[in-house]
Amino acid sequence: MIITTSWDDGHPLDIKVLELLEKYNLKGTFYIPLSNPEYPVMEKSLMKEISAFQEIGGHTVRHVRLNTLSDEDAEYEITRCKILLEEIICQPISAFCFPGGKFSDRDVLLIKKAGYLFGRTTKLLANSKPPSNLMNTSIQAYNHSSTTLLYHCLKNINALPIIRNSFFFPFNKNFLRLAEHNISKNIESKSVFHIWGHSWEIEKYNLWKQLEDLFKLISSCDGIIYLNNTQVWKALHENINSKIPYLENKK
Repeated sequence: MIITTSWDDGHPLDIKVLELLEKYNLKGTFYIPLSNPEYPVMEKSLMKEISAFQEIGGHTVRHVRLNTLSDEDAEYEITRCKILLEEIICQPISAFCFPGGKFSDRDVLLIKKAGYLFGRTTKLLANSKPPSNLMNTSIQAYNHSSTTLLYHCLKNINALPIIRNSFFFPFNKNFLRLAEHNISKNIESKSVFHIWGHSWEIEKYNLWKQLEDLFKLISSCDGIIYLNNTQVWKALHENINSKIPYLENKK
């Protein structure tokens, strides 16, 4: 089983997520916009600090929903974000996340044109290999309602995710228990377990202890590989095998 994490919006509180990832030797990708009308965005110095330990991904220039924009504006948001972030951290940017999980087929083509490998969505309860230019998620660090979880089950199209996940619903007020159940059912498989969230949301709902308990749990599991989002994409789509160094570093 592969476990990866990702963190959206570039809030200054992402430093607390970084500290927890480093404490438990986990991997993640931080998707950072250059500005955000809803929440503050971290200083460039913090972007550089995070990039020294974890992956940085694009999240548009102004944190806008791409499916509301013209072709020209959408391409600007996607392409310019990559250019600016690469100038700041002096590293290539390979991963992109759609703000609000909103995108169209056009936007998937634009991220590929800009040079990103994939776009991360907000689709939950996914553990299998995603389409070639998309990466879905398994659990959000947020306590969702049963209605929301059922909606995401239905988005998986076939009935199997509903059968597997319907009994998760009693756990939906505690994402730690939901994650623990998911991992226990899939740990022997060659699946991907993808945790994502917002540091500002974790702070708002006082979920830091739950998050650390989750990190503590997954860091103690045997037979798990810990990768950032781009490493996961490459492992799934480029036929990378166990001889590659970062796939040999199993916890």
